[in-house]
Amino acid sequence: MSAPASFEEVLSPFPPRDPVSAFAFFRDASSSRAAHLLVASWDKTVQLQDWRQCDQGPSGVRVLQTFEHPAAVLDVCWINESLAASACLDRRVRLLNLETGQAVIIGKHENGVCRIRYDDPTQLLISGSWDASLKLWDPFAEPDQALRHTISLPHKVFAMDTVPIYTGAPTVEVKDPTPRLVVAMAERIVHIYNLRSVRDALDANELEDASKPEQTRESSLKFMLRDVRCMPEGIGYATSSIEGRIAVEFFDPSPEGQAQKYAFKCHRKEVDGEDVVFPIHALAFDPRYGTFATGGGDAHCALWDPVAKKRIRQYVLSAAVSALAFSADGHMLAIATGADNLDEDNAPGEVQVVMN
Repeated sequence: MSAPASFEEVLSPFPPRDPVSAFAFFRDASSSRAAHLLVASWDKTVQLQDWRQCDQGPSGVRVLQTFEHPAAVLDVCWINESLAASACLDRRVRLLNLETGQAVIIGKHENGVCRIRYDDPTQLLISGSWDASLKLWDPFAEPDQALRHTISLPHKVFAMDTVPIYTGAPTVEVKDPTPRLVVAMAERIVHIYNLRSVRDALDANELEDASKPEQTRESSLKFMLRDVRCMPEGIGYATSSIEGRIAVEFFDPSPEGQAQKYAFKCHRKEVDGEDVVFPIHALAFDPRYGTFATGGGDAHCALWDPVAKKRIRQYVLSAAVSALAFSADGHMLAIATGADNLDEDNAPGEVQVVMN
């Protein structure tokens, strides 16, 4: 194990009452929203936090909006500068107006909504649920007309992500601009959707084609998948599991493309001669370099170089990590610490931002 790295960090003075479930920074570094962070929590809220003046310490952090929900909020995403969406345990999908503070329900699933993502190229909002389905929404339509299609899945959704698009700052080279969605499910099944093909099928009213994944895979990880994040280069994704392992995989289905994938162990400690394994709750890619961060139940956040296949840096924190997010310019890494729903003793969450 490497020695803990020193880093400049600012602790939010507005921690949620329960652990954080998800983070999202706005993805345009040139926008006035670039340092705005959406914070979803098990305390039934979504906060819009402003970190533009965090160089002044905690006193420089502000809460601009708080959206109350009737149940735990499991995920949140940006749609544009004034609109976001939330996924809630009450089965509802909501649009959050960041200017007025109003929330509007656009539909629901049959079970808790655990993941939500917006894809800019296709203007599709996608929700994933424990009811083993995806729902595709038009967030700009009237609420009663927002649902475009429902995709039935073989298993419940555990995690999902779209290929991110960052603007307004230098980023890693995009090698494949195809908009894709990766869905990680129970039984270690992964579906990969080409969202351009999905959108074209929807517009042609060919709903059967819209439901077909581009690829179906079985994860190389042996136990339950915990998180999935797509590479900013557009060429692949990383998954984490409860077994303290990471798998790095690539979209290219050719033998040459698949020969690049690999998996490795991390977030483990030797205690009294025994190897103790911790779940890896969160992943996040740095848009500048394509390196990625992992957050585990061992209260460590590690930064990895996927090309050199080695750890670059490690942060030692006060409690288990539940969520991670990089800002669009890569200079801020938000880390949520505190127990999460997999732990026995839930504790209030903490939010801190590491300045790179």
